[in-house]
Parts: sequence; C-alpha cells; structure tokens
Amino acid sequence: MDDDLVPQVKRYAESRDITLGKAVSELARRGLHAPLRTRMVNGFHVVELPTGSPVVTSEHIEKLEEELD
Repeated sequence: MDDDLVPQVKRYAESRDITLGKAVSELARRGLHAPLRTRMVNGFHVVELPTGSPVVTSEHIEKLEEELD
C-alpha cells in the first residue's frame, strides 16, 4: 500500500472499529464494484477514465491480441 494511503485507511478502520486488513478489503471491494462512467459518442458507449489514467494505444491492443493467440 502506498504511504499516502495508510493514514486514510487507518482512519477508515478506526471509525468502523475494524482491523486495517478488513478496511483494505472493504475499500478494494468497493472500488472493484464501482460502476463505470460512460457517455455516448457517435452511438458508442465511451468509458470516462479519471485524469492521469494511462493511455491505451493500438500497440497495446495488438500486444493483447497476440497474447490471446
């Protein structure tokens, strides 16, 4: 876990009277099940990613396709 998250997760755990591990698990589950934000562009659903998300290039797609073969 990154150092900047430790105090926040500790506060979360203390406010709920749970262990740090349980707090991390709850927060991870919440993040994994968060709905994706989308918008329509020319009839297609486009996922709106947070600022700073990595760019997915056609080279990335090609590499993933090769791994599937």
